[in-house]
Amino acid sequence: MTKTRSFFIAASRLTARMVVMSALSAVVTPSFAQQFGQDLYTGVMTVEVFANTAMPVTPTTSPHYALSIYRLDAMSNLEAQMNEGMPQDEAEARLWVANNEARLRQMIQPMVASAVNGLARAQRYQIDRLPAVVINQRYVVFGYVDVDQALMAWRDSQN
Repeated sequence: MTKTRSFFIAASRLTARMVVMSALSAVVTPSFAQQFGQDLYTGVMTVEVFANTAMPVTPTTSPHYALSIYRLDAMSNLEAQMNEGMPQDEAEARLWVANNEARLRQMIQPMVASAVNGLARAQRYQIDRLPAVVINQRYVVFGYVDVDQALMAWRDSQN
């Protein structure tokens, strides 16, 4: 079985369970995550979270695995940030952009790179709704912005 085929099988098995698990996610408490201890992170090498800026993802860093957070609405938010503080008059706006070009480039480049990379990765995993957590570049769990809860749901689906 090819790696791609096994990914889709694993993802489809998870999808049905994750719909039910996402409805139960409010019941899961942080103390439950503490009961799992280190076992929660055993075998977890990478975690990728796909969300929008309105979704507060936790944690934002992890000593247990490589964590990447992709905000898929970053490009649309970029325009709003660019227009912030910009004068309405065209001549004044041109001058403002010229005076702030270095700062704008520094602000924009990482956001654009992250957004483009996130969109490409989301397409690769065929993510069709948010939030989504991808574990080890193989398993997709939908409905969680708390990575520990997503890992618990994934572990539960493995049994």
